[in-house]
Amino acid sequence: MFGKISLLGLLSGALCLISLQVTANTLYFVRHAEKQNVGADPELTSCGQARADALAGYFANADISAVYATAYQRTQQTGAPVARQHQSKIYLYDARDPSTLLGLLRAAENPVLVVGHSNTIPQLITQLSGIDIAPLSEQDFSMLYQVELGDDVSVTLHRQTFDCNNMLEAELAAQ
Repeated sequence: MFGKISLLGLLSGALCLISLQVTANTLYFVRHAEKQNVGADPELTSCGQARADALAGYFANADISAVYATAYQRTQQTGAPVARQHQSKIYLYDARDPSTLLGLLRAAENPVLVVGHSNTIPQLITQLSGIDIAPLSEQDFSMLYQVELGDDVSVTLHRQTFDCNNMLEAELAAQ
């Protein structure tokens, strides 16, 4: 009888532990790709567009359920290839008031991509994860952050291997 009770106790304890576990929520963050240096709302350069296309290749086998971007063309153009690939639309957020976005990200049940700016991406990640993220410079375009929210919060930095210089050399060689 004691063996049955202790086994039953162990099983119910294990079930309690299982019910307390939270499934990790995967969020990806990137700064917009290279932009033209004209106007208040510039488009991507050809290099930036190629980087955005390469980003879609990176996420080819991921299950991205939504892409979030600011109202600026450069963020939307960076996220557009990923959104098209995953048949998602681009949801706009206000970079100056991220509280709504943060709520959506905390509640997300599937992986999402957030495209932002050098001065907002580190702040968003820090607010979500509690982990301090170093600021991005104006030349940082290759950083891809993977944030896992759940029982154990983690932030992983991936440096994209895409290089505009290699792309330009290939274009020149083809001419």
